[in-house]
Amino acid sequence: MIKAGSALRIALALLCLAAVLLGGTVIWKLSDRVYQIRTAEQSDPLWIASKLQFELLNFNAELAEYAIGARSAEEVSTRFDILWSRLNIMQEGKMAELISEANVDRTALVEFERVLEKVDPLVQSLPESDILGLDRQVAAREILVEIDPYNLKFKQLSLSMAQERSRILSEFRNGLLSLSNAVAYLGIAIVALASIVVIILIADLRLSRQKSRQLQNLVLEVEASSKMKDNFMIVVSHELRTPLTSIIGGISLFKAKFGTGLDEGATKLIDIAHRNSERLLSLVNDILDAQSLSEGKINLKKECMNLNSVIIATAEECEVYASELGVKFSVAQPGAEVIVSADEARISQVISNLLSNAAKFSHAGGIVDISARQTGSWIRVEVTDYGKGMLQADQANLFSRFHQINPGTTTARKSSGLGLSITKNLVEMHGGKVGVNSVKGEGSTFWFSLPVTDIAISDNARLQDRP
Repeated sequence: MIKAGSALRIALALLCLAAVLLGGTVIWKLSDRVYQIRTAEQSDPLWIASKLQFELLNFNAELAEYAIGARSAEEVSTRFDILWSRLNIMQEGKMAELISEANVDRTALVEFERVLEKVDPLVQSLPESDILGLDRQVAAREILVEIDPYNLKFKQLSLSMAQERSRILSEFRNGLLSLSNAVAYLGIAIVALASIVVIILIADLRLSRQKSRQLQNLVLEVEASSKMKDNFMIVVSHELRTPLTSIIGGISLFKAKFGTGLDEGATKLIDIAHRNSERLLSLVNDILDAQSLSEGKINLKKECMNLNSVIIATAEECEVYASELGVKFSVAQPGAEVIVSADEARISQVISNLLSNAAKFSHAGGIVDISARQTGSWIRVEVTDYGKGMLQADQANLFSRFHQINPGTTTARKSSGLGLSITKNLVEMHGGKVGVNSVKGEGSTFWFSLPVTDIAISDNARLQDRP
């Protein structure tokens, strides 16, 4: 189906190119023919030529009437001026261009202009009257001898222009007939293009439907697999937590009752069993928390609290774990209480995850700094270690589920890969933000920010007003 769609698209592109070339050729030919027909249909040159001939006949008639005394010399001179103006129109401006484009011989016009220049003094000096009229007849005859031959020449000029116009019109009609096949091919190409477009649309629609069904099936399979995995994890976690709790309790009772009577080797084994049991219980709790967060089953119990007190208490709870790694916590002492509206247990869980993560990746003998400060409408908590740090590329998926960077090979450094994911979800449930700033070889600073609510602001103000 995909190969067929590609072939159709290639065919469509080729047909489009062919149609464009054919259409351009037809349009160019048509524009050329239209220009020719516009030249041919211009009636002005032919009409002016006819008017020039008509004025020549009128001038001859008035000159004849002048010879017998029926016209005055002034009237003949006026008619002569009209005749010359007609000639000027034929030889100047647009009329001259059209005559030139019609390929008509202009020799008669040029010669007639010279004749008019020659007879102009005779016309201007025509005698007004004499007793016998002999002077009139002689003057009129002298002028007629010069201009009379051009009556026939102008008839031939008009005929030539008419023939040229007919020829252009005939060529235009023949050109249209010759273009009819091209126009037909262009129409066929347009119909073919439209058909191919419809076929491609239908093919794409079918292909998209097929892909949609495949994606839906994949989504259903993924959802089913995810559901099965989550159900399995929940069942396993629940089934493990109860016996683990009993095992941890039993080990604690055994150690409290018989610990003093055991040798060093037995005590060490009991401590290892107790530590690994607690680690396994922590992993089970993390899995349950992550599942509950993904399903939106965790509800926050927000209340106003002093964030510094929560940080100090949580750091004290994590000191045992940190001391096993040779790491110490340093909590910055602020000048004023930092009041926020949050779920104390969940915020303590967030801080605990960040502290244990920082201790795990710190060098032995290192220090982890913890601080909280208010910046505008946000409370920012930072946990800074001076351990190995991370590359920028390793930080992109750091807060994803089951994501680990340099997990280590020792038991103490192994983790579930859920702590930071749980941290991010819990902070975002409070409307906050979480992030990390790290430089390879210099350490990392994990931080989270919580918004300052109206209740927390009023409590802060009340605390600061205390004497």
